Amino acid sequence: MANIEKRHIIDSNNLSGESYFTSILKEAYACGLLYDSDVENIQLQCIKFLAYKSERYNDGESSSIRVETAENIMKSNLYTIGLYLKSLLDVDCAVNELKTTMISEMYKKGRELINTKFHTAKHIYKLVQKNKLITLNYTYNATLNEKGIGIFFKSYDLDYEAHESPASIDYQLCNPVTDLAGVEFIQKYLENLCLENEFCRNFDAEDIHHLLCGYDEGYKDLLINIFEQVLIAALGCLLANRNVVKLNISGKDIQRLHNELSKYDDYTLALKIRKATEKMFEELNITGLSLRRYIEKSLPKITSTIVYAVKTNTLSKVFVSPINPDLKPKIHFLSGVKMGDEDYRKLIEELFICRYSHDKLALINEKVKSFDDLEDVLLDAQLSEAEITSIFGTLGDIEIAAMIRRHPFKSDIQAVDLSETEQALRLYLKSYIDQLAADRQEQIFDMVNHLICD
Repeated sequence: MANIEKRHIIDSNNLSGESYFTSILKEAYACGLLYDSDVENIQLQCIKFLAYKSERYNDGESSSIRVETAENIMKSNLYTIGLYLKSLLDVDCAVNELKTTMISEMYKKGRELINTKFHTAKHIYKLVQKNKLITLNYTYNATLNEKGIGIFFKSYDLDYEAHESPASIDYQLCNPVTDLAGVEFIQKYLENLCLENEFCRNFDAEDIHHLLCGYDEGYKDLLINIFEQVLIAALGCLLANRNVVKLNISGKDIQRLHNELSKYDDYTLALKIRKATEKMFEELNITGLSLRRYIEKSLPKITSTIVYAVKTNTLSKVFVSPINPDLKPKIHFLSGVKMGDEDYRKLIEELFICRYSHDKLALINEKVKSFDDLEDVLLDAQLSEAEITSIFGTLGDIEIAAMIRRHPFKSDIQAVDLSETEQALRLYLKSYIDQLAADRQEQIFDMVNHLICD
């Protein structure tokens, strides 16, 4: 009888991790564990405590504040209390606390927990910085720097905006953090990222770079999860009986693997992937329970992807062969000699005076003799989209490729770092490229991958 599990009236699946206080209050009332009088008492205490916090917010001068500010402070209060209630043994204990303990007392205990979690998250952030991957991926590096998630530890308001997560986080995890807010979200995000880094550090940074180049040579600008790509590659190597550490699987390996996996039903294929995972744990000596669980949590999505790829004969889109971009033949592009500063200034002044586009284009064609000068003119001469597009039309493929190399089509996330003229130039360039024939586009982008601009 001692092993009989205690049953609870409230279904914990109905409780919100992000708004725990509000959800448990609602569920407890719906289940008859709280009466009207209990709810009214709790609401009255919350309002009184809000007045107290508002007065402190105003340094004791007054409790009168803007409605938006008061709402934000209330959300912060409820989040803090909810954090404490979540820390209790079970939902029954949480409901009992609501009935017997003052709001101010629950807030005090929650505030202590927030302080502890804040310092824990800060410690994990330092660990993540230590096991950070060496990669070219923009969102990964931007998220991990001081202007990314580092903002949180300078801007987080533990007293009045505890439910907020002030940070710039664009890097997507393999297992996203959901239904959490405030310091809880940051702590969990960092814990997951630390585990992803721990796994990836079993492999050489150069091998990961070559793997991601095989996925897409422009991976540095993609919203891509590195851990997921490395895990998939590692499983692919084991399924193909290749060295898991090198993450190297050839096109022939992938074709043979497809022929073999096509013989299995979904269940048997999932079992083979599971066995490959166990073998990976053994070969990489992954013994940590947290990392093993995180990898296992990632398997359903990866398994579904592999099963679908086998059925649709697209396994080469899932398992990719590494590419070493340094071994590709290079095209050296020389810009030419730039004009002097005084001559360039006079050219820009003349372009400002010109009324007609054909006069501007003729002047540029006559005066501009180097690629660097042309690039400067496109940014400085306040030309229209039609004028810039006309100039693009006079360039050869190699010059267009050089323009793309210098002004790549960046994501919206990265474009915020650019000036308005730089953003406009990239937009016009992309529009020009998009209207070219597909074979010419392919030829130009192939040149981009081989180009060295001196």
